[in-house]
Formats: sequence, structure tokens, C-alpha cells
Amino acid sequence: MKTLCCYITLLLLTAPAPCRAQCPSDKGQIEIAVSHGLITGNEISDKLASTNTGKKQTFSSGADFITLRYFFYNRLAVGFTGGITSERGHYSDIYDPSFITSTYTRSITTFAPEFYYIYFFRKYIEVYMLFGIGPSFSTTNTTLPSTAYGFGTTSTASSDAIRIQCTPIGIRVGGRIGAFLEVGMGYKGIINAGASFKFGPSCWWKG
Repeated sequence: MKTLCCYITLLLLTAPAPCRAQCPSDKGQIEIAVSHGLITGNEISDKLASTNTGKKQTFSSGADFITLRYFFYNRLAVGFTGGITSERGHYSDIYDPSFITSTYTRSITTFAPEFYYIYFFRKYIEVYMLFGIGPSFSTTNTTLPSTAYGFGTTSTASSDAIRIQCTPIGIRVGGRIGAFLEVGMGYKGIINAGASFKFGPSCWWKG
């Protein structure tokens, strides 16, 4: 993912000047975006709940996504996103939180169609919302420490689920090349930021 982000950044910086004209979204445009999300839903839910076997705590290194969308109108786009979320965590004893009963790592791969709507725009600025829903596939590796039953054994489990992303507000600054910040809840995390590049027909904004 890091290599892909570097490649896209290089592409944006070396794009010819006409493609970098400052303009808002236009009908028929295609946009490609890369982003990194922080604070996943699992991090929040684990802070609020305990299990019968103890307290669960999750830490996420972030959610990396790449998104491709097409604008049917200058305000409405439909796209497809895919990405990976990496998490790690542990279970602690319900009576003694300092005692770790097991640790785990989890990788979650998500694919989802997304609906994107701009409800306010000016030159260089777009304020939008988006909603996505799709399948996710996760692999979890759980390790029992040598001090617990199992003597350091590791087990692997796979699962799938339907995940959503609901982002009531996002702000994009720029034209063909732009940076964005989103606040929402779902597979991209609570805070999601990145950069995007739009290419396609000429911009309708001439101001």
C-alpha cells in the first residue's frame, strides 16, 4: 500500500499543467483517491465492553484504502473502494487487568461500493458525504503466552462480515489535485485523510 501511495503521489506531481487546472467536480470525471484512516470501530467498542473471559483491548495501525469513483453529475458519484485494516490487541484477566491472558493480530480486507454526494462547493472547496457497504474478510492470529494454558501456542481463525462506512461530512480542498479530511464511522475509521486526483472532461467552472 505504501508503494502504491508513493506511485500515485509521483503521478500527481508529474501530471501536465492542463490536467492540474483548479476546478470542482464535473459530470463524467473519474477520481482516484488514496487514504489512511485512524480509530476503528473495534478500538472504540473494546474500550466500552468486557467479555466473560476478561477485558479485550484493540490497537489499530490504521486503515489504508484506495478508491475509484465516477461522477454521473457534478454533485453525485458512485465508486468502489478496497483496503486493509491492521489491528493488534490482547485479552487481560477480568480480575487482574495487568495479567495478559492472550495476544492477537488481525488483518481485515474490505471491498465496498460507495455513494458520494457533494452538498456544497466553491472554487477549490467541496463539502460532501458518502456511504458505503460491502463484505470484509478477516484473519486473526491468537497467541497464548507461556504463562497461560497452551504454552505459547498460536491459533488462526478466519471470518467474514458485512461492514459499512457512514461519513456525514468530508472536506476536499483543491481542483484536479486535492487533499481531503473525512469524519465518520465504519471500515475507514473515524478520521480518514488522503489525497485524490481527478481526470476526465474539461471543468465547467471557468471562474
